[in-house]
Amino acid sequence: MRKILCGLSLFLGLGCVPEITETEVITPLPVKQKCNPKDICCFDLGDQVGTSDLFSNWEFIAFQRTKGSSFDNLTCNARIAVFALGGEKYDTVFRVMLKFEKLPSSLTYCGDLPGFELRTFSNQIKGCYNTNKDKTIQLKTQSESIVYIPGVASNTFPILEFEQDILEDIQNVESYVIESDKLYLTVKGKSYKLLFVARED
Repeated sequence: MRKILCGLSLFLGLGCVPEITETEVITPLPVKQKCNPKDICCFDLGDQVGTSDLFSNWEFIAFQRTKGSSFDNLTCNARIAVFALGGEKYDTVFRVMLKFEKLPSSLTYCGDLPGFELRTFSNQIKGCYNTNKDKTIQLKTQSESIVYIPGVASNTFPILEFEQDILEDIQNVESYVIESDKLYLTVKGKSYKLLFVARED
Protein backbone atom coordinates (compact mmCIF):
# COMPACT_ATOMS: atom_id res chain seq x y z
CA MET A 1 0.00 0.00 0.00
CA ARG A 2 2.85 2.33 0.87
CA LYS A 3 4.48 1.68 -2.53
CA ILE A 4 1.25 2.52 -4.30
CA LEU A 5 0.89 5.79 -2.39
CA CYS A 6 4.51 6.76 -3.10
CA GLY A 7 4.11 6.02 -6.79
CA LEU A 8 0.90 8.05 -6.94
CA SER A 9 2.56 10.99 -5.14
CA LEU A 10 5.52 10.86 -7.55
CA PHE A 11 3.16 10.81 -10.56
CA LEU A 12 1.15 13.79 -9.27
CA GLY A 13 4.33 15.68 -8.42
CA LEU A 14 5.75 15.25 -11.92
CA GLY A 15 2.46 16.42 -13.36
CA CYS A 16 2.94 19.82 -11.67
CA VAL A 17 6.39 20.48 -13.18
CA PRO A 18 5.97 23.23 -15.78
CA GLU A 19 6.86 22.39 -19.34
CA ILE A 20 10.15 23.95 -20.46
CA THR A 21 9.61 26.07 -23.54
CA GLU A 22 11.89 28.24 -25.62
CA THR A 23 12.05 31.95 -24.77
CA GLU A 24 9.85 33.99 -27.10
CA VAL A 25 11.81 36.45 -29.20
CA ILE A 26 10.10 39.83 -29.24
CA THR A 27 10.97 42.08 -32.14
CA PRO A 28 10.95 45.74 -31.08
CA LEU A 29 8.72 48.10 -33.00
CA PRO A 30 10.54 50.40 -35.41
CA VAL A 31 11.30 53.84 -34.02
CA LYS A 32 10.30 55.62 -37.21
CA GLN A 33 6.59 56.18 -37.56
CA LYS A 34 4.46 57.82 -40.20
CA CYS A 35 2.16 60.53 -38.96
CA ASN A 36 -1.17 61.74 -40.17
CA PRO A 37 -0.49 65.28 -41.46
CA LYS A 38 -3.49 66.46 -39.46
CA ASP A 39 -2.23 65.00 -36.18
CA ILE A 40 -0.30 67.90 -34.66
CA CYS A 41 0.78 65.74 -31.70
CA CYS A 42 2.56 63.12 -33.81
CA PHE A 43 6.27 63.38 -34.60
CA ASP A 44 8.56 61.24 -36.72
CA LEU A 45 11.43 60.37 -34.37
CA GLY A 46 13.36 58.31 -36.89
CA ASP A 47 17.04 59.26 -36.96
CA GLN A 48 17.66 61.81 -39.69
CA VAL A 49 20.71 62.08 -41.92
CA GLY A 50 23.08 64.85 -40.91
CA THR A 51 25.01 66.04 -37.89
CA SER A 52 23.40 67.94 -35.04
CA ASP A 53 25.21 69.75 -32.25
CA LEU A 54 24.20 71.94 -29.34
CA PHE A 55 23.96 74.96 -31.66
CA SER A 56 21.30 73.48 -33.92
CA ASN A 57 17.76 74.87 -33.95
CA TRP A 58 15.82 72.70 -31.48
CA GLU A 59 12.06 72.19 -31.47
CA PHE A 60 10.55 71.08 -28.16
CA ILE A 61 8.56 67.88 -28.59
CA ALA A 62 7.51 66.74 -25.12
CA PHE A 63 8.27 65.92 -21.52
CA GLN A 64 9.29 62.29 -22.11
CA ARG A 65 9.52 59.89 -19.18
CA THR A 66 11.66 57.24 -20.89
CA LYS A 67 13.28 57.00 -24.28
CA GLY A 68 10.76 55.71 -26.79
CA SER A 69 7.77 56.17 -24.49
CA SER A 70 4.65 58.06 -25.46
CA PHE A 71 4.57 61.81 -24.98
CA ASP A 72 2.88 63.69 -22.15
CA ASN A 73 -0.66 64.93 -22.67
CA LEU A 74 0.15 68.44 -21.41
CA THR A 75 2.30 69.43 -24.38
CA CYS A 76 -0.20 67.93 -26.81
CA ASN A 77 -3.14 69.74 -25.17
CA ALA A 78 -1.23 73.02 -25.28
CA ARG A 79 -0.48 72.57 -28.99
CA ILE A 80 -4.14 71.77 -29.68
CA ALA A 81 -5.30 74.86 -27.75
CA VAL A 82 -3.02 77.18 -29.70
CA PHE A 83 -3.93 75.53 -32.99
CA ALA A 84 -7.70 75.50 -32.41
CA LEU A 85 -8.03 79.01 -30.98
CA GLY A 86 -5.40 80.63 -33.17
CA GLY A 87 -6.88 79.52 -36.48
CA GLU A 88 -3.56 78.09 -37.64
CA LYS A 89 -3.00 75.89 -40.67
CA TYR A 90 -1.52 72.40 -40.54
CA ASP A 91 1.60 73.45 -42.45
CA THR A 92 2.27 76.39 -40.09
CA VAL A 93 1.76 74.84 -36.64
CA PHE A 94 3.46 76.90 -33.92
CA ARG A 95 6.77 75.47 -32.73
CA VAL A 96 8.34 75.84 -29.30
CA MET A 97 11.98 76.52 -30.23
CA LEU A 98 15.29 76.57 -28.31
CA LYS A 99 18.54 78.06 -29.60
CA PHE A 100 21.96 78.08 -27.93
CA GLU A 101 24.38 80.80 -29.03
CA LYS A 102 28.16 80.59 -29.22
CA LEU A 103 28.77 84.26 -28.44
CA PRO A 104 28.49 85.83 -24.95
CA SER A 105 25.02 86.99 -23.97
CA SER A 106 24.26 90.72 -23.93
CA LEU A 107 22.44 90.31 -20.60
CA THR A 108 24.33 92.05 -17.80
CA TYR A 109 23.90 89.26 -15.23
CA CYS A 110 25.44 86.71 -17.62
CA GLY A 111 28.98 88.08 -17.70
CA ASP A 112 30.94 86.22 -20.39
CA LEU A 113 28.57 83.25 -20.58
CA PRO A 114 27.00 82.47 -23.97
CA GLY A 115 23.29 83.09 -24.40
CA PHE A 116 20.24 81.00 -25.17
CA GLU A 117 16.71 81.82 -26.28
CA LEU A 118 13.55 79.76 -25.77
CA ARG A 119 10.34 80.78 -27.53
CA THR A 120 7.35 79.09 -25.91
CA PHE A 121 3.64 79.47 -26.65
CA SER A 122 3.35 82.62 -24.53
CA ASN A 123 6.87 83.71 -23.63
CA GLN A 124 10.20 84.66 -25.10
CA ILE A 125 12.81 83.55 -22.58
CA LYS A 126 16.41 84.73 -22.81
CA GLY A 127 19.30 83.78 -20.60
CA CYS A 128 22.75 82.27 -20.56
CA TYR A 129 24.25 78.85 -19.99
CA ASN A 130 27.38 77.12 -18.81
CA THR A 131 28.40 73.71 -20.10
CA ASN A 132 31.34 71.34 -19.65
CA LYS A 133 32.93 68.47 -21.56
CA ASP A 134 31.09 65.94 -19.38
CA LYS A 135 27.78 67.21 -20.89
CA THR A 136 26.67 68.96 -17.70
CA ILE A 137 24.84 72.20 -18.43
CA GLN A 138 23.18 74.92 -16.37
CA LEU A 139 20.76 77.49 -17.79
CA LYS A 140 20.20 80.82 -16.09
CA THR A 141 17.47 83.39 -16.65
CA GLN A 142 15.87 86.19 -14.66
CA SER A 143 12.38 87.65 -14.71
CA GLU A 144 13.43 90.76 -16.65
CA SER A 145 14.62 88.46 -19.48
CA ILE A 146 11.19 86.85 -19.89
CA VAL A 147 8.84 88.70 -22.25
CA TYR A 148 5.18 87.71 -22.14
CA ILE A 149 3.63 87.49 -25.62
CA PRO A 150 -0.09 86.89 -25.12
CA GLY A 151 -2.09 84.91 -27.62
CA VAL A 152 -5.72 83.83 -27.88
CA ALA A 153 -4.92 80.59 -26.01
CA SER A 154 -2.58 82.04 -23.38
CA ASN A 155 -5.13 81.87 -20.56
CA THR A 156 -6.23 78.28 -21.18
CA PHE A 157 -5.24 75.76 -18.50
CA PRO A 158 -2.96 73.67 -20.77
CA ILE A 159 -0.95 76.74 -21.80
CA LEU A 160 -0.71 78.12 -18.25
CA GLU A 161 0.47 74.77 -16.86
CA PHE A 162 2.86 74.19 -19.75
CA GLU A 163 4.47 77.63 -19.36
CA GLN A 164 4.92 77.12 -15.63
CA ASP A 165 6.49 73.67 -16.08
CA ILE A 166 8.83 74.55 -18.94
CA LEU A 167 10.16 77.66 -17.20
CA GLU A 168 10.81 75.77 -13.96
CA ASP A 169 12.45 72.87 -15.79
CA ILE A 170 14.69 75.03 -17.96
CA GLN A 171 16.18 76.59 -14.83
CA ASN A 172 16.86 73.17 -13.32
CA VAL A 173 18.52 71.43 -16.28
CA GLU A 174 21.56 69.39 -15.21
CA SER A 175 22.91 67.66 -18.31
CA TYR A 176 22.27 66.97 -21.96
CA VAL A 177 22.67 64.18 -24.50
CA ILE A 178 22.52 64.50 -28.28
CA GLU A 179 21.63 61.38 -30.23
CA SER A 180 21.40 61.83 -33.99
CA ASP A 181 18.96 64.75 -34.40
CA LYS A 182 17.53 64.59 -30.87
CA LEU A 183 18.47 66.59 -27.77
CA TYR A 184 17.59 65.26 -24.31
CA LEU A 185 17.84 67.63 -21.35
CA THR A 186 17.87 66.05 -17.89
CA VAL A 187 16.05 68.04 -15.20
CA LYS A 188 17.06 67.89 -11.55
CA GLY A 189 14.58 65.92 -9.44
CA LYS A 190 12.37 64.95 -12.42
CA SER A 191 11.79 61.46 -13.82
CA TYR A 192 11.43 62.74 -17.37
CA LYS A 193 13.65 64.47 -19.90
CA LEU A 194 12.93 67.44 -22.12
CA LEU A 195 12.97 66.12 -25.67
CA PHE A 196 13.90 68.35 -28.63
CA VAL A 197 14.40 67.55 -32.32
CA ALA A 198 16.76 69.47 -34.61
CA ARG A 199 15.09 71.56 -37.33
CA GLU A 200 16.80 73.04 -40.35
CA ASP A 201 14.24 75.84 -40.76
